[in-house]
Amino acid sequence: MKQQPLSTEEMRVLEYNAQYLGVNLGMLMQAAGREVARVIINRENVKDAHVVILCGGGGNGGDGMVAARHLHEAGAKVELYLVGSERGISSDDTRFNWTILKNLDGIKKGQLRTESAVRACTSILDADIVIDALLGFGLTSPVREPVATAIDMINKSSARKYAVDIPTGIQSESGEVLGSAVAADVTITLHAPKIGLQKAKGHTGEVVVVPIGIPPEAEIICGDGDLWLFNRPRRSQSKKGDFGRIAIVGGSNVFSGAPALAGMSAYRAGADLVSVVAPEPVVPAIRSYSANLMVASTGTEIVTPGAVELILGYVRNSDVMVLGPGLGRADETREAVLEIVRTLSSDGHRMVIDADGLKLLAGSGIKLGPDNCVLTPHWGELGVIIGEDIGNPHDLDNRIARAISAAKMYDSTILLKGAIDVIAQPNGRYKLNKTGVPAMTVGGTGDVLTGIVAAFLARGKGAFAAASAAAFVSGRAGEAAFDMFGDHIVATDCIDQIPSVMRH
Repeated sequence: MKQQPLSTEEMRVLEYNAQYLGVNLGMLMQAAGREVARVIINRENVKDAHVVILCGGGGNGGDGMVAARHLHEAGAKVELYLVGSERGISSDDTRFNWTILKNLDGIKKGQLRTESAVRACTSILDADIVIDALLGFGLTSPVREPVATAIDMINKSSARKYAVDIPTGIQSESGEVLGSAVAADVTITLHAPKIGLQKAKGHTGEVVVVPIGIPPEAEIICGDGDLWLFNRPRRSQSKKGDFGRIAIVGGSNVFSGAPALAGMSAYRAGADLVSVVAPEPVVPAIRSYSANLMVASTGTEIVTPGAVELILGYVRNSDVMVLGPGLGRADETREAVLEIVRTLSSDGHRMVIDADGLKLLAGSGIKLGPDNCVLTPHWGELGVIIGEDIGNPHDLDNRIARAISAAKMYDSTILLKGAIDVIAQPNGRYKLNKTGVPAMTVGGTGDVLTGIVAAFLARGKGAFAAASAAAFVSGRAGEAAFDMFGDHIVATDCIDQIPSVMRH
Protein backbone atom coordinates (compact mmCIF):
# COMPACT_ATOMS: atom_id res chain seq x y z
CA MET A 1 0.00 0.00 0.00
CA LYS A 2 1.38 3.36 -1.07
CA GLN A 3 1.79 5.91 1.75
CA GLN A 4 3.21 8.86 -0.22
CA PRO A 5 0.49 11.49 -0.83
CA LEU A 6 -1.09 11.35 -4.26
CA SER A 7 -2.62 13.99 -6.49
CA THR A 8 -6.07 13.53 -7.95
CA GLU A 9 -4.57 12.66 -11.33
CA GLU A 10 -2.14 10.14 -9.84
CA MET A 11 -4.98 8.38 -8.03
CA ARG A 12 -7.10 8.26 -11.19
CA VAL A 13 -4.20 6.79 -13.14
CA LEU A 14 -3.82 4.03 -10.54
CA GLU A 15 -7.55 3.26 -10.55
CA TYR A 16 -7.71 2.99 -14.33
CA ASN A 17 -4.51 0.98 -14.51
CA ALA A 18 -5.92 -1.41 -11.91
CA GLN A 19 -8.95 -1.77 -14.15
CA TYR A 20 -6.67 -2.37 -17.14
CA LEU A 21 -5.11 -5.21 -15.14
CA GLY A 22 -8.54 -6.70 -14.47
CA VAL A 23 -9.30 -5.22 -11.04
CA ASN A 24 -12.38 -3.23 -11.96
CA LEU A 25 -13.74 -0.19 -10.15
CA GLY A 26 -16.59 -2.22 -8.70
CA MET A 27 -14.08 -4.52 -7.00
CA LEU A 28 -12.24 -1.51 -5.59
CA MET A 29 -15.52 -0.09 -4.29
CA GLN A 30 -16.35 -3.33 -2.49
CA ALA A 31 -12.90 -3.35 -0.86
CA ALA A 32 -13.11 0.33 0.06
CA GLY A 33 -16.49 0.01 1.75
CA ARG A 34 -15.39 -3.06 3.65
CA GLU A 35 -12.25 -1.28 4.91
CA VAL A 36 -14.21 1.81 5.96
CA ALA A 37 -16.51 -0.40 8.01
CA ARG A 38 -13.57 -2.34 9.45
CA VAL A 39 -11.89 0.82 10.75
CA ILE A 40 -15.11 1.98 12.40
CA ILE A 41 -15.87 -1.45 13.88
CA ASN A 42 -12.36 -1.62 15.36
CA ARG A 43 -12.65 1.85 16.92
CA GLU A 44 -16.27 2.03 18.06
CA ASN A 45 -18.76 -0.18 19.84
CA VAL A 46 -21.04 -0.48 16.84
CA LYS A 47 -23.45 -3.13 18.13
CA ASP A 48 -26.81 -1.37 18.48
CA ALA A 49 -25.11 1.95 17.74
CA HIS A 50 -27.11 4.44 15.66
CA VAL A 51 -25.10 4.94 12.47
CA VAL A 52 -26.17 7.45 9.81
CA ILE A 53 -24.45 7.40 6.43
CA LEU A 54 -24.89 10.30 3.99
CA CYS A 55 -24.06 9.34 0.41
CA GLY A 56 -23.66 11.13 -2.87
CA GLY A 57 -24.35 9.63 -6.27
CA GLY A 58 -20.73 9.03 -7.26
CA GLY A 59 -18.08 6.54 -6.26
CA ASN A 60 -17.69 7.98 -2.77
CA GLY A 61 -21.35 7.34 -2.14
CA GLY A 62 -20.95 3.79 -3.39
CA ASP A 63 -18.16 3.24 -0.85
CA GLY A 64 -20.56 4.38 1.87
CA MET A 65 -23.27 2.02 0.63
CA VAL A 66 -20.91 -0.94 0.83
CA ALA A 67 -19.84 0.12 4.33
CA ALA A 68 -23.50 0.20 5.34
CA ARG A 69 -23.89 -3.52 4.65
CA HIS A 70 -20.84 -4.43 6.73
CA LEU A 71 -21.89 -2.24 9.64
CA HIS A 72 -25.38 -3.73 9.46
CA GLU A 73 -23.82 -7.19 9.61
CA ALA A 74 -21.83 -6.11 12.71
CA GLY A 75 -25.04 -5.21 14.54
CA ALA A 76 -25.26 -1.46 14.03
CA LYS A 77 -28.61 0.26 13.49
CA VAL A 78 -27.84 1.75 10.10
CA GLU A 79 -29.68 4.53 8.31
CA LEU A 80 -28.44 5.55 4.87
CA TYR A 81 -29.56 8.64 3.01
CA LEU A 82 -28.85 9.46 -0.60
CA VAL A 83 -28.40 13.24 -0.71
CA GLY A 84 -29.94 14.01 -4.03
CA SER A 85 -32.03 11.79 -6.26
CA GLU A 86 -31.73 8.14 -7.21
CA ARG A 87 -31.89 9.34 -10.81
CA GLY A 88 -28.76 11.41 -10.16
CA ILE A 89 -26.54 8.42 -9.41
CA SER A 90 -23.65 8.82 -11.83
CA SER A 91 -21.73 5.60 -11.19
CA ASP A 92 -22.95 2.20 -12.38
CA ASP A 93 -21.16 0.57 -9.44
CA THR A 94 -22.89 2.93 -7.01
CA ARG A 95 -26.25 2.17 -8.63
CA PHE A 96 -25.55 -1.55 -8.22
CA ASN A 97 -24.91 -1.11 -4.49
CA TRP A 98 -27.98 1.12 -4.07
CA THR A 99 -30.07 -1.65 -5.63
CA ILE A 100 -28.66 -4.15 -3.11
CA LEU A 101 -29.55 -1.84 -0.22
CA LYS A 102 -33.14 -1.58 -1.41
CA ASN A 103 -33.42 -5.34 -0.85
CA LEU A 104 -32.25 -5.09 2.79
CA ASP A 105 -35.11 -4.30 5.14
CA GLY A 106 -32.75 -3.99 8.12
CA ILE A 107 -31.16 -0.80 6.76
CA LYS A 108 -33.35 2.28 6.75
CA LYS A 109 -32.97 4.19 3.50
CA GLY A 110 -34.12 7.49 2.10
CA GLN A 111 -33.52 10.17 -0.51
CA LEU A 112 -32.92 13.74 0.58
CA ARG A 113 -33.59 15.62 -2.62
CA THR A 114 -33.80 19.15 -1.25
CA GLU A 115 -32.24 21.46 1.29
CA SER A 116 -35.39 21.33 3.41
CA ALA A 117 -35.45 17.52 3.33
CA VAL A 118 -31.90 17.44 4.67
CA ARG A 119 -32.79 19.86 7.47
CA ALA A 120 -35.77 17.70 8.39
CA CYS A 121 -33.58 14.62 8.79
CA THR A 122 -33.09 14.78 12.56
CA SER A 123 -31.38 11.37 12.53
CA ILE A 124 -28.19 13.17 11.52
CA LEU A 125 -28.25 15.12 14.79
CA ASP A 126 -29.31 12.14 16.91
CA ALA A 127 -26.79 9.60 15.56
CA ASP A 128 -23.95 8.05 17.51
CA ILE A 129 -21.82 7.84 14.37
CA VAL A 130 -22.14 9.83 11.14
CA ILE A 131 -20.29 8.80 7.98
CA ASP A 132 -19.62 11.39 5.27
CA ALA A 133 -19.66 9.61 1.89
CA LEU A 134 -21.00 12.57 -0.06
CA LEU A 135 -18.20 13.67 -2.39
CA GLY A 136 -14.76 12.17 -2.92
CA PHE A 137 -11.55 13.65 -4.28
CA GLY A 138 -11.54 15.84 -7.35
CA LEU A 139 -13.94 18.59 -6.19
CA THR A 140 -13.14 21.83 -8.06
CA SER A 141 -16.03 24.21 -7.29
CA PRO A 142 -17.99 25.19 -4.17
CA VAL A 143 -20.42 22.56 -2.93
CA ARG A 144 -24.02 23.08 -3.94
CA GLU A 145 -27.33 22.31 -2.30
CA PRO A 146 -28.50 20.01 -0.90
CA VAL A 147 -24.93 18.86 -0.12
CA ALA A 148 -24.03 22.18 1.51
CA THR A 149 -26.87 21.77 4.01
CA ALA A 150 -25.84 18.15 4.63
CA ILE A 151 -22.35 19.39 5.54
CA ASP A 152 -23.87 21.88 7.96
CA MET A 153 -26.01 19.17 9.58
CA ILE A 154 -23.05 16.82 9.95
CA ASN A 155 -20.98 19.52 11.62
CA LYS A 156 -23.83 20.35 14.02
CA SER A 157 -24.23 16.72 15.07
CA SER A 158 -22.64 15.56 18.31
CA ALA A 159 -21.95 12.18 16.68
CA ARG A 160 -18.52 10.76 16.08
CA LYS A 161 -17.78 11.81 12.49
CA TYR A 162 -15.98 9.72 9.87
CA ALA A 163 -15.19 10.92 6.34
CA VAL A 164 -14.62 8.52 3.45
CA ASP A 165 -11.40 9.33 1.54
CA ILE A 166 -11.55 13.11 2.04
CA PRO A 167 -14.00 15.33 3.96
CA THR A 168 -16.66 16.67 1.64
CA GLY A 169 -15.89 20.25 0.64
CA ILE A 170 -12.11 19.94 0.75
CA GLN A 171 -10.19 20.43 -2.52
CA SER A 172 -8.03 17.33 -2.74
CA GLU A 173 -4.98 19.15 -4.15
CA SER A 174 -4.88 22.45 -2.27
CA GLY A 175 -6.75 21.56 0.91
CA GLU A 176 -8.92 24.64 0.31
CA VAL A 177 -12.44 24.68 1.72
CA LEU A 178 -14.80 25.10 -1.23
CA GLY A 179 -17.71 26.89 0.36
CA SER A 180 -18.10 24.67 3.40
CA ALA A 181 -16.56 21.39 4.50
CA VAL A 182 -17.15 18.54 6.89
CA ALA A 183 -15.07 18.66 10.07
CA ALA A 184 -14.35 14.97 10.60
CA ASP A 185 -12.96 13.27 13.67
CA VAL A 186 -11.41 10.60 11.47
CA THR A 187 -10.77 10.55 7.72
CA ILE A 188 -10.47 7.07 6.25
CA THR A 189 -8.53 7.68 3.06
CA LEU A 190 -8.30 5.04 0.35
CA HIS A 191 -5.01 3.47 -0.82
CA ALA A 192 -2.91 6.56 -0.06
CA PRO A 193 -3.25 10.03 1.49
CA LYS A 194 -4.41 12.75 -0.86
CA ILE A 195 -2.18 15.83 -1.07
CA GLY A 196 -4.88 18.17 0.20
CA LEU A 197 -5.33 16.24 3.44
CA GLN A 198 -2.01 17.55 4.71
CA LYS A 199 -3.22 21.11 4.20
CA ALA A 200 -6.67 20.70 5.77
CA LYS A 201 -5.87 19.24 9.17
CA GLY A 202 -8.60 21.31 10.80
CA HIS A 203 -11.16 19.26 8.87
CA THR A 204 -9.58 15.84 8.52
CA GLY A 205 -9.09 14.84 12.14
CA GLU A 206 -6.99 11.69 12.35
CA VAL A 207 -6.12 10.30 8.92
CA VAL A 208 -6.22 6.53 8.52
CA VAL A 209 -5.01 4.97 5.27
CA VAL A 210 -6.65 1.70 4.18
CA PRO A 211 -5.87 -0.68 1.30
CA ILE A 212 -8.56 -1.18 -1.34
CA GLY A 213 -6.99 -3.85 -3.54
CA ILE A 214 -5.05 -1.76 -6.07
CA PRO A 215 -2.22 -4.10 -7.09
CA PRO A 216 1.36 -2.75 -6.98
CA GLU A 217 1.60 -3.46 -10.71
CA ALA A 218 -0.87 -0.64 -11.35
CA GLU A 219 1.88 1.81 -10.47
CA ILE A 220 4.47 0.14 -12.69
CA ILE A 221 2.52 -0.89 -15.78
CA CYS A 222 1.60 1.51 -18.58
CA GLY A 223 -2.14 1.25 -19.09
CA ASP A 224 -5.43 3.01 -19.62
CA GLY A 225 -4.74 5.34 -16.71
CA ASP A 226 -1.64 6.74 -18.39
CA LEU A 227 -3.65 7.33 -21.58
CA TRP A 228 -6.51 8.94 -19.61
CA LEU A 229 -4.25 11.90 -18.83
CA PHE A 230 -4.05 12.74 -22.54
CA ASN A 231 -7.41 11.81 -24.09
CA ARG A 232 -9.87 13.99 -22.21
CA PRO A 233 -12.17 16.21 -24.31
CA ARG A 234 -10.98 19.62 -25.39
CA ARG A 235 -12.57 22.73 -23.96
CA SER A 236 -15.05 24.51 -26.19
CA GLN A 237 -12.89 27.66 -25.92
CA SER A 238 -9.77 25.88 -27.27
CA LYS A 239 -7.85 27.63 -30.01
CA LYS A 240 -5.15 26.65 -32.46
CA GLY A 241 -1.91 25.83 -30.69
CA ASP A 242 -3.41 25.04 -27.28
CA PHE A 243 -2.70 21.35 -27.78
CA GLY A 244 0.84 21.62 -28.93
CA ARG A 245 3.19 23.19 -31.45
CA ILE A 246 5.85 20.68 -32.47
CA ALA A 247 9.07 21.49 -34.34
CA ILE A 248 10.90 18.52 -35.84
CA VAL A 249 14.56 18.93 -36.73
CA GLY A 250 15.57 16.03 -38.91
CA GLY A 251 16.34 14.69 -42.33
CA SER A 252 19.58 14.87 -44.25
CA ASN A 253 20.71 14.82 -47.85
CA VAL A 254 19.71 11.13 -47.88
CA PHE A 255 16.82 10.55 -45.41
CA SER A 256 13.40 12.20 -45.73
CA GLY A 257 10.81 9.73 -44.44
CA ALA A 258 11.66 9.69 -40.72
CA PRO A 259 10.79 13.33 -39.87
CA ALA A 260 7.58 13.07 -41.90
CA LEU A 261 6.48 9.96 -40.01
CA ALA A 262 7.21 11.64 -36.68
CA GLY A 263 5.24 14.70 -37.78
CA MET A 264 2.17 12.81 -38.94
CA SER A 265 2.07 10.69 -35.79
CA ALA A 266 2.25 13.87 -33.68
CA TYR A 267 -0.79 15.19 -35.52
CA ARG A 268 -2.71 11.95 -35.04
CA ALA A 269 -1.84 12.01 -31.32
CA GLY A 270 -3.49 15.41 -31.01
CA ALA A 271 -0.88 18.09 -31.72
CA ASP A 272 -2.26 21.24 -33.33
CA LEU A 273 0.70 22.41 -35.42
CA VAL A 274 3.71 20.47 -36.70
CA SER A 275 6.62 21.98 -38.59
CA VAL A 276 9.68 20.23 -39.95
CA VAL A 277 13.02 21.98 -40.32
CA ALA A 278 15.16 19.95 -42.73
CA PRO A 279 18.15 20.30 -45.06
CA GLU A 280 17.35 21.62 -48.52
CA PRO A 281 17.78 18.36 -50.54
CA VAL A 282 14.90 16.59 -48.73
CA VAL A 283 12.48 19.50 -48.29
CA PRO A 284 10.49 18.72 -51.47
CA ALA A 285 10.17 15.06 -50.52
CA ILE A 286 8.93 15.88 -47.00
CA ARG A 287 6.42 18.38 -48.38
CA SER A 288 5.11 15.72 -50.73
CA TYR A 289 4.20 13.36 -47.88
CA SER A 290 1.42 15.57 -46.53
CA ALA A 291 0.08 19.07 -46.99
CA ASN A 292 -0.51 19.15 -43.23
CA LEU A 293 3.20 19.44 -42.49
CA MET A 294 4.78 22.89 -42.53
CA VAL A 295 8.29 22.43 -43.90
CA ALA A 296 11.20 24.87 -43.77
CA SER A 297 14.67 24.52 -45.22
CA THR A 298 17.92 25.01 -43.36
CA GLY A 299 19.41 26.18 -46.65
CA THR A 300 22.21 23.62 -46.27
CA GLU A 301 22.92 20.11 -47.57
CA ILE A 302 22.91 18.75 -44.01
CA VAL A 303 22.37 20.31 -40.59
CA THR A 304 25.51 22.34 -39.88
CA PRO A 305 26.57 24.96 -37.30
CA GLY A 306 25.69 27.65 -39.82
CA ALA A 307 22.03 26.61 -39.62
CA VAL A 308 21.78 26.67 -35.82
CA GLU A 309 20.37 30.18 -35.41
CA LEU A 310 17.73 29.57 -38.08
CA ILE A 311 16.75 26.27 -36.42
CA LEU A 312 16.58 27.85 -32.97
CA GLY A 313 14.29 30.54 -34.37
CA TYR A 314 11.78 27.92 -35.47
CA VAL A 315 12.14 25.78 -32.38
CA ARG A 316 11.65 28.61 -29.89
CA ASN A 317 8.19 29.18 -31.37
CA SER A 318 7.28 25.59 -30.53
CA ASP A 319 6.28 23.81 -27.34
CA VAL A 320 8.43 20.76 -28.08
CA MET A 321 11.39 20.07 -30.33
CA VAL A 322 11.92 16.63 -31.85
CA LEU A 323 15.55 16.13 -32.78
CA GLY A 324 17.12 13.29 -34.68
CA PRO A 325 14.91 11.41 -37.18
CA GLY A 326 16.92 10.92 -40.35
CA LEU A 327 19.48 13.53 -39.26
CA GLY A 328 22.68 11.69 -40.21
CA ARG A 329 25.89 11.59 -38.17
CA ALA A 330 28.32 13.89 -39.90
CA ASP A 331 30.83 15.71 -37.71
CA GLU A 332 29.33 19.07 -38.64
CA THR A 333 25.88 17.82 -37.70
CA ARG A 334 27.14 16.66 -34.29
CA GLU A 335 28.60 20.10 -33.62
CA ALA A 336 25.28 21.73 -34.54
CA VAL A 337 23.22 19.27 -32.50
CA LEU A 338 25.27 19.83 -29.35
CA GLU A 339 24.94 23.60 -29.69
CA ILE A 340 21.15 23.33 -30.19
CA VAL A 341 20.65 20.95 -27.28
CA ARG A 342 22.85 22.90 -24.87
CA THR A 343 21.03 26.13 -25.70
CA LEU A 344 17.54 24.67 -25.36
CA SER A 345 18.27 22.65 -22.23
CA SER A 346 19.54 25.79 -20.49
CA ASP A 347 16.22 27.45 -21.43
CA GLY A 348 14.17 24.51 -20.11
CA HIS A 349 12.69 23.87 -23.56
CA ARG A 350 10.94 20.52 -23.93
CA MET A 351 12.67 18.03 -26.24
CA VAL A 352 12.37 14.51 -27.62
CA ILE A 353 15.68 13.16 -28.93
CA ASP A 354 15.74 10.03 -31.04
CA ALA A 355 17.71 8.05 -33.63
CA ASP A 356 20.78 9.90 -34.95
CA GLY A 357 20.24 12.65 -32.39
CA LEU A 358 20.95 10.15 -29.63
CA LYS A 359 24.18 8.95 -31.17
CA LEU A 360 25.35 12.50 -31.66
CA LEU A 361 24.86 13.17 -27.92
CA ALA A 362 27.06 10.26 -26.86
CA GLY A 363 29.95 11.33 -24.67
CA SER A 364 28.80 14.95 -24.56
CA GLY A 365 28.11 15.09 -20.81
CA ILE A 366 24.99 17.17 -21.48
CA LYS A 367 22.36 17.33 -18.71
CA LEU A 368 18.85 17.76 -20.07
CA GLY A 369 16.23 17.84 -17.29
CA PRO A 370 14.00 14.83 -16.54
CA ASP A 371 10.74 16.79 -16.61
CA ASN A 372 11.40 18.37 -19.99
CA CYS A 373 13.32 15.86 -22.06
CA VAL A 374 12.76 12.30 -23.31
CA LEU A 375 15.45 10.19 -24.96
CA THR A 376 14.03 7.23 -26.91
CA PRO A 377 16.82 4.69 -27.59
CA HIS A 378 16.56 1.03 -28.54
CA TRP A 379 19.04 -1.32 -26.87
CA GLY A 380 21.85 -0.68 -29.34
CA GLU A 381 21.48 3.08 -29.08
CA LEU A 382 21.40 2.83 -25.30
CA GLY A 383 24.81 1.16 -25.39
CA VAL A 384 26.12 3.98 -27.55
CA ILE A 385 24.91 6.78 -25.28
CA ILE A 386 26.09 5.02 -22.12
CA GLY A 387 29.42 4.28 -23.78
CA GLU A 388 30.04 0.75 -22.52
CA ASP A 389 28.97 -2.86 -22.89
CA ILE A 390 25.53 -2.98 -21.30
CA GLY A 391 25.12 -6.74 -21.14
CA ASN A 392 22.14 -9.00 -21.78
CA PRO A 393 19.33 -7.21 -23.66
CA HIS A 394 16.82 -9.92 -22.72
CA ASP A 395 17.26 -9.62 -18.95
CA LEU A 396 14.46 -7.29 -17.84
CA ASP A 397 16.17 -6.38 -14.58
CA ASN A 398 19.27 -5.41 -16.56
CA ARG A 399 17.17 -3.36 -18.98
CA ILE A 400 15.58 -1.48 -16.09
CA ALA A 401 18.93 -0.88 -14.40
CA ARG A 402 20.55 0.34 -17.62
CA ALA A 403 17.66 2.65 -18.45
CA ILE A 404 17.88 4.21 -14.99
CA SER A 405 21.66 4.53 -15.40
CA ALA A 406 21.22 6.41 -18.69
CA ALA A 407 18.54 8.61 -17.11
CA LYS A 408 21.02 9.60 -14.41
CA MET A 409 23.84 10.12 -16.90
CA TYR A 410 21.82 12.55 -19.02
CA ASP A 411 19.46 13.77 -16.27
CA SER A 412 16.60 12.90 -18.58
CA THR A 413 13.61 10.63 -18.91
CA ILE A 414 14.54 7.53 -20.89
CA LEU A 415 12.10 5.55 -23.02
CA LEU A 416 13.99 2.33 -23.78
CA LYS A 417 12.22 0.63 -26.68
CA GLY A 418 11.86 -3.14 -26.87
CA ALA A 419 9.46 -6.04 -26.48
CA ILE A 420 8.84 -4.51 -23.05
CA ASP A 421 9.49 -0.78 -23.07
CA VAL A 422 11.16 0.70 -19.99
CA ILE A 423 10.42 4.31 -19.03
CA ALA A 424 12.91 5.53 -16.41
CA GLN A 425 13.87 8.66 -14.52
CA PRO A 426 17.08 9.62 -12.68
CA ASN A 427 15.42 9.15 -9.27
CA GLY A 428 14.99 5.44 -10.02
CA ARG A 429 11.28 5.60 -10.83
CA TYR A 430 10.32 3.41 -13.77
CA LYS A 431 7.36 2.01 -15.67
CA LEU A 432 7.00 -0.93 -18.04
CA ASN A 433 4.94 -1.00 -21.21
CA LYS A 434 3.87 -4.38 -22.55
CA THR A 435 1.77 -3.32 -25.53
CA GLY A 436 3.01 -3.96 -29.07
CA VAL A 437 3.71 -6.85 -31.41
CA PRO A 438 6.84 -8.28 -33.08
CA ALA A 439 5.61 -6.96 -36.45
CA MET A 440 6.52 -3.48 -35.20
CA THR A 441 10.19 -4.18 -35.90
CA VAL A 442 9.44 -2.74 -39.34
CA GLY A 443 11.28 0.50 -40.12
CA GLY A 444 9.66 3.77 -39.08
CA THR A 445 7.73 2.65 -36.01
CA GLY A 446 10.33 4.31 -33.80
CA ASP A 447 9.65 7.60 -35.57
CA VAL A 448 5.93 7.10 -34.96
CA LEU A 449 6.58 6.66 -31.25
CA THR A 450 8.74 9.79 -31.20
CA GLY A 451 5.92 11.86 -32.69
CA ILE A 452 3.43 10.58 -30.12
CA VAL A 453 5.84 11.38 -27.27
CA ALA A 454 6.23 14.93 -28.61
CA ALA A 455 2.47 15.49 -28.88
CA PHE A 456 1.94 14.32 -25.31
CA LEU A 457 4.94 16.21 -23.94
CA ALA A 458 3.37 19.41 -25.27
CA ARG A 459 0.39 18.91 -22.92
CA GLY A 460 2.44 19.92 -19.87
CA LYS A 461 2.02 16.73 -17.84
CA GLY A 462 5.76 16.09 -17.68
CA ALA A 463 8.17 13.90 -19.59
CA PHE A 464 7.60 10.71 -17.58
CA ALA A 465 3.82 10.81 -18.03
CA ALA A 466 4.18 11.65 -21.73
CA ALA A 467 6.63 8.83 -22.40
CA SER A 468 4.54 6.30 -20.47
CA ALA A 469 1.33 7.14 -22.32
CA ALA A 470 3.08 7.33 -25.69
CA ALA A 471 4.64 3.89 -25.31
CA PHE A 472 1.21 2.48 -24.45
CA VAL A 473 -0.52 4.16 -27.41
CA SER A 474 2.22 3.27 -29.89
CA GLY A 475 2.07 -0.39 -28.91
CA ARG A 476 -1.72 -0.44 -29.03
CA ALA A 477 -1.66 1.16 -32.49
CA GLY A 478 0.76 -1.55 -33.64
CA GLU A 479 -1.54 -4.23 -32.25
CA ALA A 480 -4.51 -2.73 -34.11
CA ALA A 481 -2.51 -2.57 -37.36
CA PHE A 482 -1.42 -6.17 -36.86
CA ASP A 483 -5.06 -7.23 -36.48
CA MET A 484 -5.67 -5.83 -39.95
CA PHE A 485 -2.49 -6.77 -41.82
CA GLY A 486 -0.67 -9.39 -39.77
CA ASP A 487 3.11 -9.35 -40.13
CA HIS A 488 2.86 -7.08 -43.18
CA ILE A 489 2.30 -3.74 -41.45
CA VAL A 490 4.18 -0.56 -42.25
CA ALA A 491 4.71 2.48 -40.05
CA THR A 492 1.88 4.46 -41.65
CA ASP A 493 -0.56 1.67 -40.70
CA CYS A 494 0.32 2.35 -37.07
CA ILE A 495 -0.20 6.10 -37.54
CA ASP A 496 -3.66 5.46 -38.95
CA GLN A 497 -4.66 3.53 -35.81
CA ILE A 498 -3.62 6.18 -33.26
CA PRO A 499 -7.00 8.00 -33.15
CA SER A 500 -9.04 4.83 -32.60
CA VAL A 501 -6.63 3.66 -29.89
CA MET A 502 -6.93 7.00 -28.10
CA ARG A 503 -10.74 6.91 -28.30
CA HIS A 504 -10.91 3.40 -26.82
